[in-house]
Amino acid sequence: MFGFNLNVRDKDFKSNLNKFISLRNSFSESTQSSVSRIIERIKNEGDSALIDLTNQYDGLEISDISDLFIDEESINSSVDKIDKVIIEALTESYKRIESFHQECFKEIDISFKEKEISRKFRAIESVLMYVPGGKASYPSTVLMSAGPAVAAGVKRLILTSPRPVGRVNDLTLAAAKIAGIKEVFSLGGVQAIAAFALGTETIPKVDKIVGPGNQYVAEAKRQLYGEVGIDGIAGPSEIVILADETSNPLTISWDLMAQAEHDELASAVLISTSEALIKDVVKNIQKEVRSLPRSSIITESLLNRGGTILVGSSEEACEVSNILAPEHLHIVTKDKESIVDNILNAGLILVGEDSANSLSDYVLGPSHVLPTGGSSRFSSPLSIEDFIVSSSYVNIDSLKDNESYNHMLDVTSAIASSEGLMAHAIAAKIRKK
Repeated sequence: MFGFNLNVRDKDFKSNLNKFISLRNSFSESTQSSVSRIIERIKNEGDSALIDLTNQYDGLEISDISDLFIDEESINSSVDKIDKVIIEALTESYKRIESFHQECFKEIDISFKEKEISRKFRAIESVLMYVPGGKASYPSTVLMSAGPAVAAGVKRLILTSPRPVGRVNDLTLAAAKIAGIKEVFSLGGVQAIAAFALGTETIPKVDKIVGPGNQYVAEAKRQLYGEVGIDGIAGPSEIVILADETSNPLTISWDLMAQAEHDELASAVLISTSEALIKDVVKNIQKEVRSLPRSSIITESLLNRGGTILVGSSEEACEVSNILAPEHLHIVTKDKESIVDNILNAGLILVGEDSANSLSDYVLGPSHVLPTGGSSRFSSPLSIEDFIVSSSYVNIDSLKDNESYNHMLDVTSAIASSEGLMAHAIAAKIRKK
């Protein structure tokens, strides 16, 4: 059932773990070159390339760029088609998400205090939210991306999502309505990232692009970083569960399958001190997976990117988890509270059986757009900080403390002279009073 079944006691454990990590983070040179060609076309041909590429990759037959705009009437029509219970659930979810990020915003003192030397903050002007629309549509990603952006004060929030089946998913459009997004496009893939990063005759150039996508979308964001800001390079979704003999194999089984059903490239890993628990989890998955509509995706994900790792202690479990640096980490051991202190790397840390990953995907408040592929070692979840930038601010009046000011000029001149930058040194010296 799981493609990788490792044991820390095996002599080749480290090499096998590295093989697993390499597979999880595999990179395709063909993807890189394909993305480069598409970006070059958008750069040189603008709207006409967008039309051609959208028809080619989404199987459409549009003839005018305006066919990629979703008007308010279409959005309202989508809302009307959806069960009211779902609309209410999405609305409640968004309220919780926005409320969480508004509280986080209060914790950051962004009010500008005019000192001689300080920082001045502002919200990013324009942001594109990319929402996948291929194997599955995720209205929750709309809410999870919009919540922190709105809380931070982004003025122009744009959404784009591909329509490979002829139209943008109704749930995606309903979520856009709930989040108050006015500008919606039916444009996806590399061509969408390139269009909004570079701008075309019709498509606006934005300051930042956020949201997950497939390997081509991720590579496009990587190549275009600098032309546009990005939240990160999102890879396939991941979960690591730390368990022991006291853990519930049933909930663990379903949590692993829940993660694996995202995508064939998703990674679900169980690390446990109990071999018996691992066997129970495998039996449960084998029994239940066939009943699920995405059973083939789950099975392929677990076979190619899933794993079980038998460890001898909680300390070893933490060590391996920190090496994997997963997107989601769920700790369901008896010593879960003390284990948290030893966890260094994880995008989201869930503690205890009740802290279900499914809840974090929809209603808890923190964004489910998280660092993947081990990048939680140096990256953070999507948050209000992703939508705020600062400028260093200097407004010095030497008359307030002339002695201190002249001392700074002397220090500056000495360092500049040591670097051979005499214009810097003289520019400082001539200000002495």
